[in-house]
Amino acid sequence: MIKTENWVVANEVITALNRRAPSPDEYARFIEDYWKATFPDASSSATEDFCSALNEWTHRESETASAAFTTNYLARAPELKLLPMHSEHGWSLPQTISRRRGRAMGEALVSAHLRTLVDEWLETGRDPDGSERPSRRDLSSALRGWNVTSEFLEQSHFSMRPESGSSGFILTIAQPDWRRPSANSFFAAQKGESARLFVGILASEWQQRLCKCRYEPCGRYFEGNKLRQCYRHGTFCSSAHLGRASADALTEARRSKARRYLIEEAGKWLFKRGIATWQDDRSLKESLAEFLSKQIRQKPILRAGREPVKINWVTRNRVAIRQRYEALSRLEQF
Repeated sequence: MIKTENWVVANEVITALNRRAPSPDEYARFIEDYWKATFPDASSSATEDFCSALNEWTHRESETASAAFTTNYLARAPELKLLPMHSEHGWSLPQTISRRRGRAMGEALVSAHLRTLVDEWLETGRDPDGSERPSRRDLSSALRGWNVTSEFLEQSHFSMRPESGSSGFILTIAQPDWRRPSANSFFAAQKGESARLFVGILASEWQQRLCKCRYEPCGRYFEGNKLRQCYRHGTFCSSAHLGRASADALTEARRSKARRYLIEEAGKWLFKRGIATWQDDRSLKESLAEFLSKQIRQKPILRAGREPVKINWVTRNRVAIRQRYEALSRLEQF
């Protein structure tokens, strides 16, 4: 009989997954310092080009910096492509970067890479209607996770030892092995650590209890207390977030229904008047907007959370309105 000794525990994973990412500017400065220390002889033009590209990336990401956790932007952040190091001691940080700073940035990168793997795997247990069935999570349907796991297992050195007081054996899984540094750079090491944690999740007895809050502004990871066969609306870290997500879903459904109704009425209004070309006629669009606003005032179900229709709404939905007009025209021919 073989028992598994898993070095990855739930609290370690939850902490890693929920780690806050640094700001894009903080990460850019780290990369810039790493570049200058690694390539001190680089030409001024090469350094200028690198910093310019980095600043452009920082500017783009800073626009959504407030949603850094939920967007997991760091998983897409630029890295340095470094030449392999042939050293029995593995990689090392440049002397200009402190261990404290390197550790903090490393933990953030591990979190980003691990979340990418976990999110893909969790999605395999979700149905199109948003419900979740943890027992259906399937690594073979998660391409990235499958490849990372396969590569980790191929490169790992497993250990097995007899179990004291029995005839069985103990197989060690996901044990940190600092004696065999396989990563050739700081960035590769963080991906390797995220792979180790991911394999530890898959080998754990709590893997199906690992959940992600589906309330979009939250997105936190947690270990569920009780395992259920199906979470009808997805998993949530609190009843409050379940309630907010349900309210948001109802609001979105009501808005979608109202939009469909208004597009239908707009198509009918144009069809009755035989107006096929109206998209560039501001006066017609204003008349159409006024008609739709009147429909909203007359129907209480449309008034909830619905502002009067403006001309820009008509312009924004012109394609759908035209398609409805054309559908009514085809029906008239039969």
